[in-house]
Amino acid sequence: MSLWSAIALGFGPSLFWLWLVHRHDDHEREPWSHIVAALALGALSVLGVLWSRPWLADLLGPCPPLLETFVLTALNEEVWKIAAMLPLLCCAELDEPLDGVVYGAACGLGFAGVENVLYAQLGAGFSVPIQRAFTATLLHAACSGSFGFALAMVKLDRGGRWRALWPLFGLLLAVTVHGLYDAFLDGDRVRAQVSLFLVLPAALYLLTVKMHWARARSPHYHPDE
Repeated sequence: MSLWSAIALGFGPSLFWLWLVHRHDDHEREPWSHIVAALALGALSVLGVLWSRPWLADLLGPCPPLLETFVLTALNEEVWKIAAMLPLLCCAELDEPLDGVVYGAACGLGFAGVENVLYAQLGAGFSVPIQRAFTATLLHAACSGSFGFALAMVKLDRGGRWRALWPLFGLLLAVTVHGLYDAFLDGDRVRAQVSLFLVLPAALYLLTVKMHWARARSPHYHPDE
C-alpha cells in the first residue's frame, strides 16, 4: 500500500468522527484552525509514546500482561495525549466544558489516525484500518474527549470544591477504559466481544453523557445578549 493510500485510509475515519463531534458544538462552534491544531498535536503525541515505551519497558522489566496493558499501553498513551492537549488550554476560545470534549476528541483522533497509518504501512492492508475505524479510533476519541472535559473543568470551574480532583478523575477514567478495552481485546474471541460490545459502548456512552451535559450548560457560559 502506498503512503498516501495509508494516510487516506488512516485519517479518513478520524476526520469523519471529528466532523461529527464538532457539529455538536453548535452554541459557539470552535474555529477549524484550532481543531486542526488539536488533531496535529494528537498525531505528534505518537512520537512521545514511541520514545517512552522502550524506556518504561526497561524500567518495569518482565511484568504481568495486565501491568503491561495498563501501564505500557494505556497510561503511556493517555498521558501523552493529555500533554498534547495542554497548550490548547491557553486558547481563549476554550471557554466552556464542551470545548474541552471537542479538543480532547480531536487529539485522540489525531493519535488514532497515525496508528491507523502505521498499521496500514506495516502490512495490515485495508482490513485492520477499516476495522479500527469503528473500534480503536472511537476508543481514542472517547478517552481523550473525557479527559478533555476534565481539563476544561479545571480551567473553568475555578471556585469549585472538586477542581483539584478533575485531572485525576479524567486520567483515571481514560486509563481504566483504555486498559480494559485492550485487556479484553487481546484475549480469546469471547473476551474480545466483551471489549467491543461492552467496554467500547460504555466509553462512548460516558462521552455522550458529558457532551449532552456540557451542551446544556453552554448558555451559562455564553448568555444571549
